[in-house]
Amino acid sequence: MNNGAHGTAGVPIDLAGRVALVTGAGSGIGEAIAGILARAGALVAVADLFEPAAVRVAGEITALGGRAIAVRLDVADEASVRDGVGRITTELGPVRIVVNNAATWTIKPFADTSPAEIEHVFAVTVTGAMNVTRSVLTDLCAEPGGRVVNIISDSGRVGEAHMAAYASAKAALVGFTKSLAREVGRQGVTVNGVSPGTTVTPGSADFIAQVGGEQKLARAYPLGRLGRPEDIAGAVLFFASPLADWITGQVLSVSGGFTMV
Repeated sequence: MNNGAHGTAGVPIDLAGRVALVTGAGSGIGEAIAGILARAGALVAVADLFEPAAVRVAGEITALGGRAIAVRLDVADEASVRDGVGRITTELGPVRIVVNNAATWTIKPFADTSPAEIEHVFAVTVTGAMNVTRSVLTDLCAEPGGRVVNIISDSGRVGEAHMAAYASAKAALVGFTKSLAREVGRQGVTVNGVSPGTTVTPGSADFIAQVGGEQKLARAYPLGRLGRPEDIAGAVLFFASPLADWITGQVLSVSGGFTMV
């Protein structure tokens, strides 16, 4: 296990002793984020609705010399969030970094999308991020250096056919990111967003297949490939680190040049 992640010219990113809560961390982008934060020294709460997935990821981090716990968390349920955060605080300490990655989506024409489906997408993706952030906000603001990183999506910035509910929910997260950044800046807390382009994960497989496959989709990307979870995790690590002390209310597109906003 490395003591820290290193960037250009060996500049260290050291999160030793800082407690990080990552939602949706049982696979894909969330798993990569949990791993990179742990390699930088953070104590990681691997939170996921599917507890076995969280247990696996936390176990892998621990096996590499890091410290992590698995927490079953339904971000759309305030009681679940309250109980989960209470356990994290007891076992690891006050949360100083929160990464709101949990989300859900439906892929179908808007005309075929039911009100219940829309409500579910917003409950997990938007209300979930708000529930989690509110539950740790006092600890984040207790001293300077608290971090909130919201995983947005470039679909929320430029739209995506057949994903109107998801794109709208992610657009709402942009507003949440910027508004909260204005509220908590005086307490030394930064709030930023990382906005992935299409990233190859188990959860994106259906979407990629529906639009013609990875190879076809990659032709539209100036860098010639789709994203990998590690691409997104690196940007999150930057925002979580002291290198980003004077950056707040920003949304960084990590999309291989597909979206240049």
